[in-house]
Amino acid sequence: MTKQKGSSSSLLLVVVVLLLGFFGYKYYKTSQINRVKNEYLPKLLKKAINNDKIKFSFDSLKEVSGVYQFNLTINDQKYASYVSKDGKLLFPGVVKLEEETKKTEEQTKGTETKKLTCQDLNKADKPKLTAFVVSNCPYGLQMQRVFKTAIGELPALESYLNVKYIGAVENNKITSMHGDKEAQENLRQICIREEQSDKYWPYVSCYMQEGNNDQCLTNAGVDLDKLSSCISDKNRGLKYAQADFNLANKLSVGSSPTLILNDKQTVSEFDFGGRVANTIKDVVCCASKTKEDFCQTEISKTEVAASFSKTDTAAEGATSQNANCGN
Repeated sequence: MTKQKGSSSSLLLVVVVLLLGFFGYKYYKTSQINRVKNEYLPKLLKKAINNDKIKFSFDSLKEVSGVYQFNLTINDQKYASYVSKDGKLLFPGVVKLEEETKKTEEQTKGTETKKLTCQDLNKADKPKLTAFVVSNCPYGLQMQRVFKTAIGELPALESYLNVKYIGAVENNKITSMHGDKEAQENLRQICIREEQSDKYWPYVSCYMQEGNNDQCLTNAGVDLDKLSSCISDKNRGLKYAQADFNLANKLSVGSSPTLILNDKQTVSEFDFGGRVANTIKDVVCCASKTKEDFCQTEISKTEVAASFSKTDTAAEGATSQNANCGN
């Protein structure tokens, strides 16, 4: 009886050891394949392709004949490929990387935006430069601050510059990319611009500091009854806003800020010196058939602050960046 009991215990021990070995090996294999999938293979492929413009992906990683097989997709073309188990050796399928690189460069060559020059700008007797913004976008605020600076240094520029807004009217309600609070501020600024134009820049100059609309309406001397009436009357406030949005849609404007010249031509301020006041003056002068006297005057090239800021000047060391909100 004792001998039989000992044999059973030995058999049970053997079974346990075999099971532990099986599951341990299975765990090891799963862990190894995950390591290759998540760590080694992405690095190997990136190094082998060595071109950020080529889009690639892989899937279906599995063990085949002592190596891992996977499907490598490059520019929508799929190749059966292999990688060693230690993740150190890559055996891609017949992928002519030079041809893929050339193909990608040819595809992207025609999409690069040509840098505009003064000669490329649409000319007018009195050009109109419009900044499309939304009121709480840090970079839209930055562009409004640039316009404010330009007008402050060259008051004659004000009649050449406009600010319009991006958004939509849905079911008689204004909307904006950053929610209702921004949409309502857009509408507030639009109504002031349209019906109390002399209060527009005093109000916006104050609003850009901390976003305190109540205090800024008082500081700028805005007629509150007239403003409230404009906002609540869909044939005034929403109608003004819709005109802005229609033009933005017509010109495929989707980001704040976007500069539009003469309601026709999209202009990048970074083609003419960056997001600074002197650039705004230069664009206006380049687009003018008859050069105004102020075109000979150089104004501020100092970077201005983005977002809400009690000071107009950007933090020390800041540089002009082609940043925006939206598309």
